[in-house]
Order: sequence, then C-alpha cells, then structure tokens
Amino acid sequence: MLDDDTLMQAAALPDDSILHTLTSAERPLPSPSVVALELMRALDRRDLGMRDIANIARKDPALVARMIQLANSAIFAGMRPAVAIEEAVLRIGTGGLARLAIAMSLMQASRASSVEGFDLRRFWMTSIQRGLVFQYLSQRVGKMPSAEAFSLGLLSDVGLLAMAVSLGAEAVAPAETVDAQALRDWQRERNGFNQDDASAVLLHHWGFPLVLAQAARARPAHEPQQQGREARLAECVALSRALELRTEDAASDIPAMRRLAEHLELGEDDLQSMLASAAQDMASMASVFDMTLDAKEIDAEFDRLRRALSSPPLQIDTLAEQLLIVSPDAELRGSVRRVLEAEGHGVMECEDAEAAQAILQVEGPRVIVLDWADAEGVAALCRRLRREKGPRVYVLALSRETEQKGVLSALDAGANDVLFAPVSSQLLAAKVQTGARATRVLAAAEAERMHSLRTQRSLEQRNAELMQAAGTDELTGLGNRRALDAFLPTAFAQAVSDRLSLACLMFDLDDFKIINDRFGHDVGDQALRAVGRVLRQQSRGMDFVARVGGEEFVMFCPQTEQAAAVSVAERIRTAIAAPQDDLPPMSVSVGVAVGVAGYVNAAELVRAADQALLQAKRQGRNRVCVAPAKMPQ
Repeated sequence: MLDDDTLMQAAALPDDSILHTLTSAERPLPSPSVVALELMRALDRRDLGMRDIANIARKDPALVARMIQLANSAIFAGMRPAVAIEEAVLRIGTGGLARLAIAMSLMQASRASSVEGFDLRRFWMTSIQRGLVFQYLSQRVGKMPSAEAFSLGLLSDVGLLAMAVSLGAEAVAPAETVDAQALRDWQRERNGFNQDDASAVLLHHWGFPLVLAQAARARPAHEPQQQGREARLAECVALSRALELRTEDAASDIPAMRRLAEHLELGEDDLQSMLASAAQDMASMASVFDMTLDAKEIDAEFDRLRRALSSPPLQIDTLAEQLLIVSPDAELRGSVRRVLEAEGHGVMECEDAEAAQAILQVEGPRVIVLDWADAEGVAALCRRLRREKGPRVYVLALSRETEQKGVLSALDAGANDVLFAPVSSQLLAAKVQTGARATRVLAAAEAERMHSLRTQRSLEQRNAELMQAAGTDELTGLGNRRALDAFLPTAFAQAVSDRLSLACLMFDLDDFKIINDRFGHDVGDQALRAVGRVLRQQSRGMDFVARVGGEEFVMFCPQTEQAAAVSVAERIRTAIAAPQDDLPPMSVSVGVAVGVAGYVNAAELVRAADQALLQAKRQGRNRVCVAPAKMPQ
C-alpha cells in the first residue's frame, strides 16, 4: 500500500490529459461504431422520436438483431416477445439502446486488440456480470431504467481495457496481488491516473451524461458517501465492482464491502439474492454479446465470488463423507485410513500441503485430517481453507506435541479440533463423524437457502408480470391510470430534486363519440389503438405514456423545456391527423404544461395541462394550447 505522502504527489491528471494519453498511443484504442455514436448524439435531439432512433439503428443490421435479442432477455422478464426494432427501442429506451450500442461495438472492436498479459474474455465476462449486479442494485436503490443501469455497470470499468490496450498490461497491475484500492493507488502513482479516472473520461467523451460518467470515478468502498442520487449511484457502482467475479487468489476487502452494503441498506440476503439472479441470467445475457458460457463455468465463477463474502454460502456436498489425510508419514496415513474406511468413509491421502491443494481444488472433500508435524506448511493450508471456505470444511489436526503451544498454534490457524498421536481409533472416528455431520447440516441449510432464493426469484418475476399487467391498458398497451399514479409522484419529485423541467402533454381524440356512433365501437377501438401507436413511436425511452380515460391520453417528458414539448405535441398531432388506412379522419387536441418550479405538486401540473386541453377544444379542436408559464413560488 502506498503511503500518504506518495498519494498526495500522485494526483490525477486533468481529464483532457487522460483522454490524450489514451487516444494518442501507438496501439489504436477500441472505439464505438459510427452508428453507436450517432445514436448517442440523437439523445440530445428532442425533435427525434422512437421511429427516428429505430431508423438510425437499422443502419447496423447486427445491432438490430442484438437489440431485439436483448429486449427478449432476462432483464425484461415477464413481457411479451419483441419482434421489431421499434418494440425493442420502446422496451429498452432510447438512452439504454444508445449506451448498449456503445458497449456492443466496443466489445466487437476490442477483439482485434489482443494485449499480451491481459485476459480480454475474462474482462468482458466480468463486465457482463457487473452489469447484471448493477441492474439489480439499481432496482433496489438507484431507480434507473433496467437497460441504462445494465449499460453503466457493463462499462463502468472500461478504463481498465483502455489502459491495457494503450499503455500495455504492465500499466494496469503490479506483479504482486493487491486489493482493489491499493491497485488503483498504484496505477495513479505509475500513470498519473487510474482505471476509474479513465472510465469516467471515456464514458463522458462518448456521450454519457456527466452524472453517469462520474459514477465510475467512485470513492473507495471504505468511504461511504453522503446521501443523494449522485452519491448513491456512485456507491452502487462501487458495490457492483466489489461483487464482481474474481480469480481464486484475488484479494478482497470484505469489511469495506459490508460497510458499503449497509450504507445502501442491503443485508447479506440481499447480496446473495442479487448474485443468484445474476448467475441465473449470466448465460443468456452473454449470448446477447456473442459470448458462450456454459453452466459449469458460470457455477465455478460464482462459487469463487460467493466465497468472498464473510459468511460464504454452502452447496450440497456429495463428498461430505469423503476425507483427505495430509501427512508425510506413510505409516500414520495408513493407520488413519484403516480406521476411517472401517467407518464407511471414502479416504484420499497425500504427503504435503502443496499436493493437498490440488486434491482440494478438484475433489473438494470437506473433512481434512492434518498431520501437524510440518506445522508451518499445514498452518498455511489451514488458514487458506478457513479464509476461502469458512465453516464449510472441518479440519482435525493430529499433533505429536502435548504442550499448549502446539495446540494453540493449530487452533489459531483455524483447526476445529486437535488430537494427540498416537491416536485413539474410537476418538478419531468420533471426531470425524462430528465433523462430517456438521458439514452435512450446513450443506442442507445452504440447499434450503438457495432453494428459497430461487423461489424468491421466481416470485419476483411473476410479480413483475402481474405488475406489468395491472399497470397496462389492455386496448392500447400503454400505461393505465394505476401506472400513472405510480409514476407521477416519483417523476415530479425527481424533477424538483434535479431542478429539471417536466413536461405534461394531455391528448384528447376529437369527436370520438361521432366515430363510435357512425362507424361502430370496433372502429372506435382501432382509432384508440392507432393513437396509442403514434404516442409510442414519438416517445423517448425516458418518457411515460398512458391512456387515462376513454379517449384521453397523457405523456410526461422529463428534462424537456416548453419549446421542445410544443414541438413534440405538434409532431404527434400532425401524425394522428394524417390519413390512415381503414380509419376515418381523426384529430387530437393537445394541452401542454411545463414545470416543475412553478407548481406545488404533480396534480397541479396535470390540472394546468388539462385546462390547456380544454382551451384547445374551445378554440376549435385539432390544435395545441400551452398553459401559461408559472413563476416559482
């Protein structure tokens, strides 16, 4: 770990210097595709609707296929299958689509940037897992749309890839293994910036909003930040990094992870539930990014991840009755083997701690008998077992010393119990039976726990389906009044908190009673569905659209000023008035109100839009009227 003086000298380079360093290297940096960058730029254009975004995406047929696959993936469980890019854009959101297009094109480009000493496949596998964890975290505490949350988690460590490609693998990690914060300190001392700095700079350079880009530059996990949306977003990024897949010998700061989780009001059950969900969805999500992961590989990776937690989960162990004897004394191994085999145990044996490591990794016995003759070697093995497997293993030490010092050294290293040689056969059998029974009980408890997690996951998906159905208007597929009541208070409060505009557009289908009376209710239903389609096509991913009455609709557009809101309303009015096959002429009247600073609450904003709608009706229909601007109170 670097000392404080060194860290003070190793201040990060300015962002423009970091970007210049990464982009001016001899080896070209993997960059997003032209289509992906065009999609990002389109997010700033309020005059573009969903259909325009879909048409940009169509310039890359492979991207269209991936996005439709993503729209039908696990992160949108419970929704009907999407078959067209417009449906995918509607589901993913324009922001999510653009940012995931960045990720997909980066992954494709990086495959041509092989770097010696840098495991590209593991980087992207870890990134996908981190994206899933961040998505579930955001559902709990961040309140971001699923696709946008996944994209931020996926790319939150893209600076590591950029540094490896532009500066070489030797610039991203020291030779010795260090924990996450020490690694970043080392990078900053060596390069003038670390992978988090690089991630934030690149994300902002590619068009991510500053608040999302800066979340990648999170403070250390042991420094929980103040409350607020930006702080909680950064903490979610930090925790998703702490919960990412890790190699067998990677160091981890478990107490810091725990403190960060507690600050986000998450317990171990919450973390384990998120990991179970991520493990379940990992293979299907990897396939969206053209990666192949089999179930065994995923299970092995997540097993290592679960061991990073202070209370490591246990799995059903078919080898609970198998034992490993570790001793350089062949005669001792033979005598212990005979006693235990007579009790019905399967017995493996080896001479030293190094050989034991290989057996433990492949065979996985949970009861280990250690000859404490080579105290230093077996003590190190015992400590590692206890650190990695927690209570899942039972370690019985055989000591030739009857002095207190020898017994204490074994117990201090993590042994469950100590027997003195020469060993009593009956006592040896009894101790081993106790250890085997303890591992079986713990394994059974873990099996029940994992079953509960799977059941919870199934219930969550079913609840999502029910909530989706309960909040959907059956005729148009838009939100209904119930969905509006759930959306509006949060959206209004968020706009107030962020000091951003929230536009409310109220639509009423003109002369709808005449359409019903003259052409019949079937045609009337078709007319309402047509209005719903236009509203969906002209909305962004962050917009909310609902049918709130017989022929009345509402659209809420976050971060939209009055001029842009009127432009959207006129575009929708024109599209609905255009002749449509098999439908009579139609038109809508529109009322627009923009806040939130001048309105006491969301209901007042809606009333202002409704009054503007009534004014449009009085003035002759098929027009847009705007509520007078209200001054902040």
